[in-house]
Amino acid sequence: IGFGAYAQIEAKDYLNFLGDNYVNTPIFIIILGAIIFVISFFGCCGASKESKCMMYTYGFFLFLILIAQIGAGIAAFALKGDLKDAIEVNMQSGLNSYKNTTEYKDVWDAVQSNFECCGVKEPKDWYPVLGDNNVADSCCTNGQEDGCGQNKGPSLDGVFAEGCFTKFSEVFTDNLNIVGAVAVGVAVAELAICFVAYCMGKRMGNQG
Repeated sequence: IGFGAYAQIEAKDYLNFLGDNYVNTPIFIIILGAIIFVISFFGCCGASKESKCMMYTYGFFLFLILIAQIGAGIAAFALKGDLKDAIEVNMQSGLNSYKNTTEYKDVWDAVQSNFECCGVKEPKDWYPVLGDNNVADSCCTNGQEDGCGQNKGPSLDGVFAEGCFTKFSEVFTDNLNIVGAVAVGVAVAELAICFVAYCMGKRMGNQG
């Protein structure tokens, strides 16, 4: 639950660039954590009351969660290649809506300021949107100030030279690998707990 809340808070400024397949991922993690928390109640009560039925119920539901996690993990890695394509498309769409949509303006300003980049692949991506030789003010290396991105000319002095697509997509694809590795570790632990729950339930049954 804590990890999902952290991801939602930290990534809220960038979710519009991730696409529909990933935008609700933090919410899914929070819901999954809440379900595991409720299921754990059966395990705690089953162990304290030495209830065979509750231990088996706990192990069964935990096994279902384990299967769901494995499926979600496989889907996440299968869609990893599509994530970069989705980011590029959403970035370009947000770029074109920069002047007309406050939501995309805020996202682009946050990305360019935090990642120290400009445009999708290069600063000149702003020219069709803001006019020749003009870039967004958040591209300025000295900090965002009104009008600092105007009339930069071919040299683009005082503007971040690197595009945002490479930097932004690498951060999320690299983090996806970390999340996948952690999920595998959690899955192994859950599998062991399912086995322990089964053994405890069987032992409780044998003792009457």
